[in-house]
Amino acid sequence: MTQEWYPLAAFYFQIEFSNKSEIYDMEFQEVSGLSVEFETEEVEEGGETRFKHRVLTRQKHGNLVCKRALRPLKESALAEWLNGILESDFSQKIEPVDAFVSLLNAEGKKLCGWSLTNLYPVKWDIGLFNSQKNEPAIETIEFAYNTINRKL
Repeated sequence: MTQEWYPLAAFYFQIEFSNKSEIYDMEFQEVSGLSVEFETEEVEEGGETRFKHRVLTRQKHGNLVCKRALRPLKESALAEWLNGILESDFSQKIEPVDAFVSLLNAEGKKLCGWSLTNLYPVKWDIGLFNSQKNEPAIETIEFAYNTINRKL
C-alpha cells in the first residue's frame, strides 16, 4: 500500500517570536529567506594538477525577508520595536529574539516549521509609491539570524 503525497500549499504560514509576546501583529503576505548554504574552500594537493579539492568551511544563512501592508507606527507593536532598533544610535544593546516560522494547512494545523535563533532586524524598506495604481503600500522587513533548524 502506498501513501498518497500532496505538495504543501505555501500560502498559509505563521511567524511567532518566542520572547516578545507583546508583538502580536506578525501577519505577512510573503516570507522568504529560509536558507542554509555551505561555504567551501579549494585545497590543492601536492603533485595533483588535474583538480583541486573543495572542502566545507562554514554555514551561512540568508536573511528572513517578510513583506506586509504598511501599518501606522502607533498601531503596530512590531513597527514600534523595529523603529526603536533601526533608529537607534547603538547606545543600547539590541536584544535578538528567537522565532518560529510555520507552514499551516487550511485548518491552521502546523505541517512544517523552522526555528530561527538570534533574529534581529537589519533592513526596512517601503515599496514603490505609484499614483497610477490603487494598491496598498508594502513594507519589507529583513532579519538576520544565526541558525535555522527544521522542526516539523
